Amino acid sequence: MSKVTNHQIFIIVSGLILSTLSIFFIPSGYTTANANFEILSKINPIILFSFLLISTLGISHGALDGKIIWMSGNKADAFKLYSLYIIISLAGLLLWYLLPSLGLLTLLIMSIIHFGQSDLLFLKKNYKYVKCSWGLVMTLLPILFHPTIVGEIFYLLTNNERIFSLFGLVQILILINIVFLTSNFLLNFIRQKKGVYILLIGELMIMTVSAYLLHPLVWFAFYFCFLHGIRALVNYNFKLIPDVFWLFIFTLPIIILILSFNLERDNVNLLLIFPVIAGLTISHMLLPRLIKSIKNNKKKSTQIDS
Repeated sequence: MSKVTNHQIFIIVSGLILSTLSIFFIPSGYTTANANFEILSKINPIILFSFLLISTLGISHGALDGKIIWMSGNKADAFKLYSLYIIISLAGLLLWYLLPSLGLLTLLIMSIIHFGQSDLLFLKKNYKYVKCSWGLVMTLLPILFHPTIVGEIFYLLTNNERIFSLFGLVQILILINIVFLTSNFLLNFIRQKKGVYILLIGELMIMTVSAYLLHPLVWFAFYFCFLHGIRALVNYNFKLIPDVFWLFIFTLPIIILILSFNLERDNVNLLLIFPVIAGLTISHMLLPRLIKSIKNNKKKSTQIDS
């Protein structure tokens, strides 16, 4: 079996275990979405642990960007790329600080694109509509079952109540895309007889069921860290011994930044993780273009000199 197949099976099994635990063994209110965020963030260790996972394991999958930059050319080029990466990330944070509603919208749009492209990278390029549909579902799925709690989180992030008025349309879009994805994967399995499509249906179903059972922040930690994060490491052909250095170097400053704002367990400070993710996502998605741009400029300057 391929690494992707093994990971798909892992997600389905771990999702079943987590969903079972949330029903039978974990006290009511610890993972289920039946209490508001302000209360849970202060007293619920599972919500706090979810933030810790997102801040560490979740963000760390982008740490291999450091390795990609280092391996992309000479040290001068690497320094330029590191500088641009940091500047773009800080610009994303500044955008969120100045215009939080636009910052949230930017994060959601980029997440839809990025989650689809990364999670389904193993599918052919002509699956772009399927990838976009997958990204939309994984980005917005908790709104389908828990719009009030997600709306409260979005309000804490943006201080904008009007976002909630769009949730009815978003819920319809999520349902349409779940049906579309399930039908597409089933048809492809019938045509191609490849088990990967059945496993994709399994992943989609377990993520949907767990989104219903779990608090949105617990669900996002499960998706972001264990499905998206590990799938990204599989895509990069992650190797523990040589690559753990990059994870440590990249992640440590971010953890220090987040913890410095969260020492008092303030709920708004805990949500700082989302603007950080937004800034890093912009840099992460633009990195291939930045590398290409620097290489093209280098070629042009070489041609002029010759």
